[in-house]
Amino acid sequence: MRSFTIAIRTMPIVLLLAATPASPQQIEPSAGGELFERMQSEFADAYNRKDVPAMAAFFSENAVRITPAGIFRGREAIGRELQRVSVDLGLHDYSVKRTVSRLEGNMVFNAGEWQAKLGDGRQYHGYYSALLVREGDRVKIFEETTNVAVP
Repeated sequence: MRSFTIAIRTMPIVLLLAATPASPQQIEPSAGGELFERMQSEFADAYNRKDVPAMAAFFSENAVRITPAGIFRGREAIGRELQRVSVDLGLHDYSVKRTVSRLEGNMVFNAGEWQAKLGDGRQYHGYYSALLVREGDRVKIFEETTNVAVP
């Protein structure tokens, strides 16, 4: 167990353990319209360009991002964590597959899977959930939670 703990500390995000495997999920149609649909692919594009200011701009000013590495509050703190994960640790080839998308009041709830490679080519994947809100003519991430799947 000790070597397992040491290995996790070098990962860009903390591992969350599950007692049972995830069940197959049915893909739901996107909620909230084209703005919400386009936002996810634009974020992935910015991530793969390692454009930290563009990535951070997808979050609302008072957003919260919860990862296995910690809880990050506000766009500035989230930007620093995105810098650490995408640039400093070298995650690349990031992609997302949304499996749940629901309109709840004035928010859209999305959930799905993500995958990326570390600089040395190791593949990681996990799951995410996000609450998206409309701010003027833009869509912003109000809250996001991510994890790393158990190998």
